[in-house]
Amino acid sequence: MADKIIKAILITILLFFLTEGYCSAKVIFSKEIYLTNLNHLNITNESTKNIKQLKELIESKRPKAIYLEQWILLEPHNKKLIKRLHKIAQKNKIKFYLVVGKNSWIGDRGKTNTLFYLNQYRKYIDGIVLRTEPNKINVWKDDPGIKAQILNLMLDAYSAIYIEAKKYDKQFIAEFPFWYSDFKGPLKPFPEDVCTYSSKVIFLIDDPKKLNDFSADWNDITCIYNINLTKRATTLNDEKINEVLNKLKSTNTFYSNFNGFIIDSDSPLLN
Repeated sequence: MADKIIKAILITILLFFLTEGYCSAKVIFSKEIYLTNLNHLNITNESTKNIKQLKELIESKRPKAIYLEQWILLEPHNKKLIKRLHKIAQKNKIKFYLVVGKNSWIGDRGKTNTLFYLNQYRKYIDGIVLRTEPNKINVWKDDPGIKAQILNLMLDAYSAIYIEAKKYDKQFIAEFPFWYSDFKGPLKPFPEDVCTYSSKVIFLIDDPKKLNDFSADWNDITCIYNINLTKRATTLNDEKINEVLNKLKSTNTFYSNFNGFIIDSDSPLLN
């Protein structure tokens, strides 16, 4: 009888370790998938000059989503671009987002302009991205009180846009510099407050040097998020972008809600 009990215990322990080993391997495998996730494309103006080639790139890479900055639609050769990209995205079951924003669009201007573009283009897109970098304008001063006011204005704008976007069954995505994560919002860390008022978040790698002092944990973010590595965002060349990418991969583990890196459609990183 004792032998049977010991045998049962040993089998239970063995099954436990086998199961744990399988789960651990699965988690590590998932991390590796996420760490190589260059699966979101920012459509550059240069790549729109050859729509056939761009279509082939999108269909071969099959990204999760493509992003188009609104100003590109103003180029003479892009009059039908949004309709063409909408068609390509729909055919390949890819999400299509329009990116709008200026550094000063932190409050009512951001809300008004974002909703204007959402209404203008909503039949072609799955959602709209508001990108702001208020740290690049005069109002951003080395004063915690002023910075807190700016972050609150951003949250107010996000909330209003999010409510309107949901009425049309569209997503609203907030994009801002990644190091804003170190700021505290009214209730939680700033990105957690943003999660409350958006469908997703994009962290803009605008200053790679700040990664050295970055203290926030990517895995604590509760909503789906992306990390934007595009050259337009960082003014870096592809070699420098690759350095930043490798640094992120070596110092962080992106499991939980990380949804992939955004890179330019003409970046050699795609190869």
